[in-house]
Amino acid sequence: MPVTTAYTYEVRVKRGDRWIIHATYDVEKEAQIEAESVLRGKVSAVRIVRDWEREDGRHIEKVLLEKEGQGDGGDEPVRVTPIEDAALCETDEDLLGVESRSTINRLLRKYFEQEVLTPTEVMYNYKNLRKLMYHDTLLPSAVDRVATIHSRTTEGNHIEAASKLHRAIDTLAARARQVEKYDLPQFEDATIAEVRREIRQLRLAEDTDFLTMVALTRHLSSSRSWIGKLDFALKVKGDPKDNRARAMVDDVVADILGSPVALKDLLGPSRNFGEAVLLHIDLALGKARGNRGAAQDVLDLLNPLFAAGLMPKAQFVLFDYIARELKSPNSLSRSEEDANPLVEILDRLLNADGVVFGQPMVEALVERGARVRNVGGSRAFGEGVDEIATNLAPGWRRLAFLADVTKCERAGEIEGELAELTRKTVADMRGLRAFCGMQAKPREKMAMVTRMHENVSRSNFVEDLKHHLSERLDNGLADYLIREKVIERIDNPDLHLRQRAYMLVKFCSSGVLIEGKSATMARKRVVGYLRQPNFTDHLVDDLQDSGEKEGTLRDFYALLQRSGF
Repeated sequence: MPVTTAYTYEVRVKRGDRWIIHATYDVEKEAQIEAESVLRGKVSAVRIVRDWEREDGRHIEKVLLEKEGQGDGGDEPVRVTPIEDAALCETDEDLLGVESRSTINRLLRKYFEQEVLTPTEVMYNYKNLRKLMYHDTLLPSAVDRVATIHSRTTEGNHIEAASKLHRAIDTLAARARQVEKYDLPQFEDATIAEVRREIRQLRLAEDTDFLTMVALTRHLSSSRSWIGKLDFALKVKGDPKDNRARAMVDDVVADILGSPVALKDLLGPSRNFGEAVLLHIDLALGKARGNRGAAQDVLDLLNPLFAAGLMPKAQFVLFDYIARELKSPNSLSRSEEDANPLVEILDRLLNADGVVFGQPMVEALVERGARVRNVGGSRAFGEGVDEIATNLAPGWRRLAFLADVTKCERAGEIEGELAELTRKTVADMRGLRAFCGMQAKPREKMAMVTRMHENVSRSNFVEDLKHHLSERLDNGLADYLIREKVIERIDNPDLHLRQRAYMLVKFCSSGVLIEGKSATMARKRVVGYLRQPNFTDHLVDDLQDSGEKEGTLRDFYALLQRSGF
């Protein structure tokens, strides 16, 4: 087993009565240079401590240097950021999960931004984790805050919740400390897959993926630049088909993009809060074009990964961050004369499947709507829904949003208002212009009405309203087929019967018709053909070869079967 017996040199700074780890080095000379540099600032005292771990796991420390400084500069100590929700976790594996890391990132945001580190770099790197554990009362304060949230949400015991968190941290620290002494492969011109392969050949006791993350975070921690970390991670993943390598990069990117400072470095500064939110949404959707000063080369690497849905954890973190931004009290624009960013935000966050990121984003949008109207208390939810619905056009977008609203816990509070809003949405179905938009093409209109019919069936609208909506959508589509003579255009008498029959059957199974009046109209035309005398003879009467006739008939009846006839 490759083991490197070495000293670690910690530069510690005195704050009040406590010594806090300022930096860690493998070389004593580097620690001395940093200590002298720190002493030039306003600090009470500086120490260099040599740390050595014995074979039995005990740490032996020796103070090599201690000097008094010019006095405490009175810098504001780093504290935990107040949070109101936290992922439940009881084990070290829970701590390593994306939701837990996202919570930790928010809770210790000031610390991570000061150190230019991510939760991943701390959890897999014992030097970084030890530094956090010795950083004043930061970690105990964080545990206490999360334990309070856990005990409140689970109706459990605060002390028990805190004990579970401390045990999970201690277990993770023990794992990180155990592998710290391993001489792992470097990432010099190597991909994650190649490093994993080398680690597997070492046959060490710890899990290969855990060790690979240790090796990866050792390199990442050496960079003091968010963009440098991103660029490195995206370039070492290697083969795009290597799912495990991409998952590791996904973890790293998710943590980096959880930092507002990293997002600003990546996308460039924004003119206002609304523009920043739009940039973050575009990034999550894989369509980001940064402002002046953006790291466009890194964006060009990220965009295709996000667009293809290949980085689900990073997308989760981004959309979670966007939802929190929308819930914040920050104004989207600086003055009333500016264009309303909310309309553009809704354009990006709502599609035919509903609101992107589901219920957390629906609730965030409703809260933002209530803020726009400056309404709180019991009226906030209803006013928020009305404000968002007012900014949505054409009708299908309002219906998609309102269908998602029915799944909110508070939807029952506004059942009457919700029903009135929804009925108005399908009140005008003439030509499907108001519902689908003036610019929509015929096939797009039919497909959209059918999609919305499916959305309504999956919604939590009360049954009477659901029946009314389904009926309005089906009647509107059927009227459109008649008004626009859609079936007549498909069933062109100038074409051969076989072409007309094929096109009609495919139209029936194309997914643009509702199983109701509209589908019945199209199927009726097909059934009319099938009942014609000598239909099969007419279907192939222009073909000469008997084998071709048999094959054509066989294909047609197979198509009928697949189409439900």
